[in-house]
Amino acid sequence: MKKLLTHISLFLIPIIIVWILAEVFYRTVPNNYTYKHEQISNNKDDIEVLVLGDSHTFFGINPEWLSLKTYNLSNVSQTIYFDKLLFEKHIDHLPHLKYLIISVEYTTLSQADNTQEDIWRKYFYCAQMDLEVPLITWYNPKKYSLALARKFDKTWNSYLDYKREGSLIGCDENGWGNTYLSTVDSLEMTYLAKVVAKKHEDGSLDFNLNTERIQNLIDLCKQKNIQVLLVNMPVNPEYLSHLNPEKLLKIDNTCDDLAKTNPNVTRVDLSRDSRFQLQDFHDADHLNAQGAKKCSLLIDAYLHAY
Repeated sequence: MKKLLTHISLFLIPIIIVWILAEVFYRTVPNNYTYKHEQISNNKDDIEVLVLGDSHTFFGINPEWLSLKTYNLSNVSQTIYFDKLLFEKHIDHLPHLKYLIISVEYTTLSQADNTQEDIWRKYFYCAQMDLEVPLITWYNPKKYSLALARKFDKTWNSYLDYKREGSLIGCDENGWGNTYLSTVDSLEMTYLAKVVAKKHEDGSLDFNLNTERIQNLIDLCKQKNIQVLLVNMPVNPEYLSHLNPEKLLKIDNTCDDLAKTNPNVTRVDLSRDSRFQLQDFHDADHLNAQGAKKCSLLIDAYLHAY
């Protein structure tokens, strides 16, 4: 029996050590979640424009080019589910907020809860952005250990990124994702457009739940006298050509209806805007820094048109 316990201990000790090291890594190394939480918590008094959304706004709207004080609270793969939780958490502490920018992309309205990258990200929103996330039960051990929330290879890759770059923060002090600097060429775009469009297709036309969430955000803004920009971010035409036309039409109609039925909402559809050329894109559906400047200046003009 003693020999068995010794063998079990020898097996478990390395695992426990790796788990502790991974936990310390996640709890001590700043990333986009911890940094954005710190920034909006400490600089909330003068924010006039708040940007929500996923990677399209994270990389595509640069507050530097907006004339009003703007903070970009969007993040990679951030769904409307977390947009709503974040806004509800911070709205009462943003006394000068005048405008809310909500991103509606191809995946936004049909995105199901607790799928794809939400499987692990929700624990980081909970632990590092101080959110109460209803998807997480109190007895779930991952609620208390971020090392358990991700697969070891993902944790190891994050560690290697940190050693190579010296940081896991991929945004500037205004929350803009400042790492998409390259330009895609036409041959690569042809390939990427098809691959990314296939990746984004979930086969769902059920927009009810996420449309309701957007309406809840709009209603909350009405109470606070906040204007809402419902933005469809620029994407490359080749990417657009591979998407389901029925779903695109339903997205258009849903956004139009939200704008028509809510006096504090303006729709800004840049998804087919011909002013964005190949050199403005980092890949099939994300702007690079040059494209982000162009997009941000256009949005600034819309804000001043109110």
